[in-house]
Amino acid sequence: MSRLLLALAFIGYIALGLPDALIGVAWPAMRRDFAVPLGALGALYVSSTLGYVLSSAATGALLARIGLGTLLSGSCALTGMALLGYTVSPSWPVLVALGVFVGFGGGAIDAAINTHAAIHYATRLLNVLHAFYGIGAALGPALMTAVLVRGHDWRYGYGWVIAFELALAIAFALTRREWSAPLAHQAHRQTASWLATLRLPRAQLSLAVFFIYTGCEAAAAAWAFSLLLEARGLTTIAAGTAVSCYWCGLFASRLGYALLPADTRPERVTTICIVVAILAAGLVALHLNAMLDIVAFTLLGFASGPIFPCMIAMTPARLGPDHTANAVGAQVAAAAVGLACLPALCGLLAQHSGLESIPLFLLGCWLLLLIAYRAFLGSRL
Repeated sequence: MSRLLLALAFIGYIALGLPDALIGVAWPAMRRDFAVPLGALGALYVSSTLGYVLSSAATGALLARIGLGTLLSGSCALTGMALLGYTVSPSWPVLVALGVFVGFGGGAIDAAINTHAAIHYATRLLNVLHAFYGIGAALGPALMTAVLVRGHDWRYGYGWVIAFELALAIAFALTRREWSAPLAHQAHRQTASWLATLRLPRAQLSLAVFFIYTGCEAAAAAWAFSLLLEARGLTTIAAGTAVSCYWCGLFASRLGYALLPADTRPERVTTICIVVAILAAGLVALHLNAMLDIVAFTLLGFASGPIFPCMIAMTPARLGPDHTANAVGAQVAAAAVGLACLPALCGLLAQHSGLESIPLFLLGCWLLLLIAYRAFLGSRL
């Protein structure tokens, strides 16, 4: 049963990645259907972030009340139904409102599984777990690209994701009693208040790292397709391939972490990854040729991969067991805010200065991340 639950956790991360990455490829077609400007995507990110933050903050209380299995089942069902609403939405404002529910479902899954994983799993297994997010994120663009190339509507692509989410909701419901006890037990161990956790300088700096990193990861994925298709003239297949390669790189590095020696320090791996990401972002900004653009996005995804799970794995040791649940929930919330803000800023920047301004913006954000991360490592508790 423990292996089955771990397998379902892996599949749960695929479910998280699918809708997150799908939107980047679907956006040009959605924008034409709803007759909205390029920067309107930011509104959807903001609404989904609101739901993500609300559910992340409420995860501890929800776990204590209904248990992990029921929370996961309900969250997948909510996400699937909200995505179904996307496909029948009569207007852009209605679709943006539905984004709150998509974000709420994703945030609950993310925070609950991450809290459980930070307590029970080693760093290598955490990276493997998060690698499955990369599978979903790589499948999403590939699926939507195939749908669009065959002349189908973008809603058809979302239909496959809806079916997957609802099937997973049933699987979590059937195993809900097996999930409840371990998480409930851990929740009762929590002694620190949210305010006490957030007062810690190290906790504050960790939130900055999660905000910037997740924003960089999401912005690159959301705007790569538009940048390569509309500004650099690549074909739909080539631009979609670049986005899928980005997520495949992220998956490969997270899975590859499991092959590293057991005594590998996540702090050192994270530093190396940020430096490589800076170099990859610089290569995207240079725009030497189409093939190197695809290689650069693949390298950027590869470098991005281990950062999030390594930071989650560091949390119990660097903040202590009494602050772990609070800190992970806050980190997931900060990541969600970054996921909304940086892609939205990219959209506004592209609308006013052109799509070619996005790679330069991302390069600056990666440099800022390196500064914040080094400050986190040197901070006091």
